[in-house]
Amino acid sequence: MPDAEPNDPTAVEQQTYPCRNLRHQGMYVFTDGRGRDPDKDYDNTIFWCLKTMKGYGPDDESVGIHDCRNPARSCHEPL
Repeated sequence: MPDAEPNDPTAVEQQTYPCRNLRHQGMYVFTDGRGRDPDKDYDNTIFWCLKTMKGYGPDDESVGIHDCRNPARSCHEPL
């Protein structure tokens, strides 16, 4: 199997944790945890950054589960 490209979101996701400032609506909604895998249900999730309280970070880049796992971002703070 060939190595993943450095900018491949899947490769970044496997190597790092999301930024500690990443938030999403699922964090504030109670669920019993049965059924779907919560880590894979991000198709329609709304994300925001705690530093900006917007859909983009302090570096003016978009916020999301894959975007905020990139340690190369100037605002990334690992867990």
